[in-house]
Amino acid sequence: MKNGLQISVSGIRGIYPDFLTSEVANLFGLSFGSYVRKKKVFICRDTRVSGESLKQAVITGLLCTGKDVVDLGIAATPELAYVLEKIEKSPGVVITASHNPGEYNGIKFFSGEGIYLNSGEGAKLLNIYEKRAFTVAENPGFLSSAGYTEKYFGAVYNAVDIEKIKKRRFRVVVDVCQGVGALLTERFLAGMGCEAVIINKEPPGVFSHNPEPLAENLGGLSESVVSEKADIGFAQDPDGDRLAFVCEDGEIPGEEMTVVLCIKNFLEKKKSPVVVNLSTTSLVEETAKSFGVEVYRTKIGEINVVEGMKKNGSLIGGEGNGGIVCSDVHYGRDSFVGMALILEYIAKRRKRISEIAEELPKYFMLKKKVKIEGKDTSGIIEELKKEYASKDELNLEDGIKIIRRDGWIHIRPSGTEPVLRIYAEGKTEETAEKYLSEFTGRFG
Repeated sequence: MKNGLQISVSGIRGIYPDFLTSEVANLFGLSFGSYVRKKKVFICRDTRVSGESLKQAVITGLLCTGKDVVDLGIAATPELAYVLEKIEKSPGVVITASHNPGEYNGIKFFSGEGIYLNSGEGAKLLNIYEKRAFTVAENPGFLSSAGYTEKYFGAVYNAVDIEKIKKRRFRVVVDVCQGVGALLTERFLAGMGCEAVIINKEPPGVFSHNPEPLAENLGGLSESVVSEKADIGFAQDPDGDRLAFVCEDGEIPGEEMTVVLCIKNFLEKKKSPVVVNLSTTSLVEETAKSFGVEVYRTKIGEINVVEGMKKNGSLIGGEGNGGIVCSDVHYGRDSFVGMALILEYIAKRRKRISEIAEELPKYFMLKKKVKIEGKDTSGIIEELKKEYASKDELNLEDGIKIIRRDGWIHIRPSGTEPVLRIYAEGKTEETAEKYLSEFTGRFG
């Protein structure tokens, strides 16, 4: 946390305009333009009402460093990532706070490989920002606009058996929570022969509920799926990189199941090692074991998963927050890829989604966020290390993960909010509740 800004491998985030101001955005535009070597930089934003002013401030900074800026307007984060990686081989910027509440906004930075800056690259960018070591060009760059949505959709369609999906003519309800999905998702699903019912579409950028696709925020979607007699329901976060699903009977399996089903479907088609983060459900290991492939775990953060995938030759991976990464399309979390893979799997299995979910081994995960503003999180983690080192198996790669015979607890400071995240998973709901309460009681 620096001056009210949350800075991590997910970029920067803060409340607008208290901490993340147009001035700050302009300075980061100058910083990123000074950091990248390529002449062209792409930019887009999600639907947040503060997005346009912040985007224009970043564009001004980039132009001042002599960069030519291509503005994609309002676009999904995975669309921009696909364009950067597969088409343009250029760096880019997204104005978004992803799943954070509406008062937040943020800036995500992508390298010329179409993936987030890693911790080392981010540190160099932040050094330029803090020292104001900008390289202002004698001649400013040029600003233009472009659109790649159809090419992006085509790449997603090519990653699945789209004819099999079309034959089913699925009826799908999607809660887009006034995010980029309000402009894109109905068209995307129509391209796969689906009848889409979009809820929480208007007005874009004014979220009707907490936009994080967690079970507690999906009650309205659950009711709509049942009342619309839909085959499935989907929930996207505001910038379109995370996905949760709801069964046809209204049951909400949780966003962890998004990654599990996508991985399961993919491995039935291609064998590949799997890479997920430390907080993702252990059901991934059970799924991978049935296909005889290895699972590798990384620190939390999309870039850490992506670098782990590249290192281990993995074609499929993700994060249990509903972020599936399929390298056949691009190396980034993608809710549109998630929808396509899950619909393909339902079509292939010829079963209801509730029946498919019921077949999976049972794991129970609980998640808690504890506000930590003003608290020494490093001290908290160090105390836990000392206390549990002689009691349990520990993984200290990212915060502290306490691993037990019948489950685990993962405690770490968030990179996107001023909170301590506590995840607990067990083979029974009672175990998960016991593990969670063991720690939430001491942090508040």
